[in-house]
Amino acid sequence: MVLIMGVDEAGRGPVIGPMVVCGAAISEDDLHEIESMGLKDSKKLTPKKREEFSIRLKDVCKFELLVVEPSQIDLRIPNEESLNMLEVECFSKVILKSRPDIVYIDSCDVNPGRFGLNVKKLLDFEAEIISAHQADSKYPIVSAASIIAKVHRDSLVRKISESIGEDVGSGYPGDEVTIEFLKRYYMKNKKMPEFVRKSWKTTANIINELSQARLTEYF
Repeated sequence: MVLIMGVDEAGRGPVIGPMVVCGAAISEDDLHEIESMGLKDSKKLTPKKREEFSIRLKDVCKFELLVVEPSQIDLRIPNEESLNMLEVECFSKVILKSRPDIVYIDSCDVNPGRFGLNVKKLLDFEAEIISAHQADSKYPIVSAASIIAKVHRDSLVRKISESIGEDVGSGYPGDEVTIEFLKRYYMKNKKMPEFVRKSWKTTANIINELSQARLTEYF
């Protein structure tokens, strides 16, 4: 049996919450079950549609999830290259769980060939790696991984909001709800919560902005 896997992540860019990596695997003989669903990149689907697809996908394919917490990201991320290498390591970990024959991966590196080679170097078995930009739009098995990862991350972010009794938004820097939450939290506590990525420019900019505002008021 030839095992096909797709690997993608959700939550590379947010300032709040974890990054989730998913590897979705299915036998080549059953691949048509995924291909016939009409999957798309998770970002192009409504939350409701993602949830529906996620339930169906979990019935037909094996999947592995890896959650990378903000504190783990902060330890590793002084620059963009380090974030790429963290993804390489995470992708290889979910691949090792299933040991597929053929793997399609969504490359975050500007050089998809290099990204695929770096992932392959960390495997202790032989597998064909197909690395491409926008793989989540090109290959249904990567779309499957993208959807499952996104649904899981969204559920974790909702749990953050529920746990503190306040809406933190989507966690992305472009979300006004997220930014306003971070500003309120910092003004009240003089620090950021543990579920925030301290190494992100968004975090530093908010802290600098509010610190400057306090200095202006003082003088």
